[in-house]
Amino acid sequence: MKAEELTLLKEDVLAMGRAVEATVMELTKMLKKDPSASFARVEAGEVEINRQCMEIEERCLELLVERDPMNEKNVRSLVSTILIATKLERMADHAIRVAKVADWAREEEIDVPEELIELSQAVVRMIQETLLVFLTDSEDKALAVVSQDSTVDYLHDVLSKRLLSDLGGQDTQQAQMRAQFLFCTRFLERMGDACASICKRVYFIVTGKRLKPVAHKVGRGD
Repeated sequence: MKAEELTLLKEDVLAMGRAVEATVMELTKMLKKDPSASFARVEAGEVEINRQCMEIEERCLELLVERDPMNEKNVRSLVSTILIATKLERMADHAIRVAKVADWAREEEIDVPEELIELSQAVVRMIQETLLVFLTDSEDKALAVVSQDSTVDYLHDVLSKRLLSDLGGQDTQQAQMRAQFLFCTRFLERMGDACASICKRVYFIVTGKRLKPVAHKVGRGD
């Protein structure tokens, strides 16, 4: 396998990652009730991200079945690239779910918790850092981004407790609203998990070593 083939593949994954970043930034604007934000752009972004994911997976499989000899790192790169593309595609799925709730809140003029906006902004930053890790193959940066997942987890826990605190005392409409926002916190938290997982994959590609699972993440796959 030629080095330029891996380079082109990496560029495709970065383009997909930037599309995910743009999608999450758009949903964050929706949560802020920015009039320039559009659910249609989030929806179109998800469709394009799905297409990119399929093309990347197919290209990786083509390279894997070629008879040209590959070293161990190239094999790790191809297998991990498929998994990374799948993580990015899943993030787009989560993003459109949050965007639907943001669109509903905007139409019904429902206040969005500030903590939810803060959580979404934290995820955007984590995506940006994750793409930088993928671009530079930085082991140290990968470790730093993995540690950032604890910030997203903290924001998720704080907002979840707030939304659940008096859920039983709310009327039906308010309870439904809080339940939807609770789902959003979970989807955003899963995006943070995906970023951490991608960084662990990059670390594995570069070093051939796997990062040990964090205790409080038991049961979640890399």
